[in-house]
Amino acid sequence: MGLALTLGCAGETGTVEALEESAHEFSTAPGEPNHEEITSTALAFLKPAVLKALIAGNVSTDPTFLLLNAAHFDDCNFSGGAAFVAEYQAKAVKALGPGIALLDGDALAMLAFSRSLHAVQDFYAHTNWVELGGDVLVDQSLTAFPVLAPYSSVPSTGFLVVQGDKPKQTALVRDADAPYPEYAIVTVRHRRTTAYGLVSGTVHYEPGDDCPAPVAMTHDELSKDKSSLSDRTAQHEAAKSLAIQQTRHEWCRLNQLAHDAWGDAGTARLAAWVADPSAAPDCTTE
Repeated sequence: MGLALTLGCAGETGTVEALEESAHEFSTAPGEPNHEEITSTALAFLKPAVLKALIAGNVSTDPTFLLLNAAHFDDCNFSGGAAFVAEYQAKAVKALGPGIALLDGDALAMLAFSRSLHAVQDFYAHTNWVELGGDVLVDQSLTAFPVLAPYSSVPSTGFLVVQGDKPKQTALVRDADAPYPEYAIVTVRHRRTTAYGLVSGTVHYEPGDDCPAPVAMTHDELSKDKSSLSDRTAQHEAAKSLAIQQTRHEWCRLNQLAHDAWGDAGTARLAAWVADPSAAPDCTTE
């Protein structure tokens, strides 16, 4: 599937019109366009052309970054995934600044922002966040998307990021013989403390795997990408709901980052994307 514009990592160029025209060429899964539905539900207040552009860039992230686990929070690459989100949101903010032609800057900003949305949406479907009982967002700050360092604690839940070799005097535990969702429960024991461990599924064709063997699960064992998986319908719906909430929050984050960088001019650029301000999130309460 080709696009009428370049969607690569470097030198990404194009126009709003080209992005809109290409939107129909992409779907995350025939008959079940999850990224499309999440994005359109979360950002329904945007102008149709803007929303179509964001959907096109979001879904094209799969073929463009097919082999990059950070773009999908796969293989327990949490630090890479968080850096990917922060990097592409920074690119979006840069494109909104002076010195770039209005339409070109908007197109670049939409594409970069859509890349970050793909990753944060994948976070909930590809990790055991939901299985561990996570019912809040991974992050609700308005600063740059936070670093998810190996074996650090996620403030919103206390889950420990399991990535790479475990620290000394630490045990990683999972009952691989238990039924789903119990087999997705990972426990991290360090001396006298115990916490849930956050992991994501492994993908064999993506280079790099930071999931420790004792608790590793494949993408198929953990994925909640499809509602047709009858044993995890509730988890699919929970992951989708959180992805919608996170996507709305990322709009607020983008507005704050644009204001931090460019003042009122930055938020004015984003306000021009909005069709229905009354339906937009109140970012002062997010």
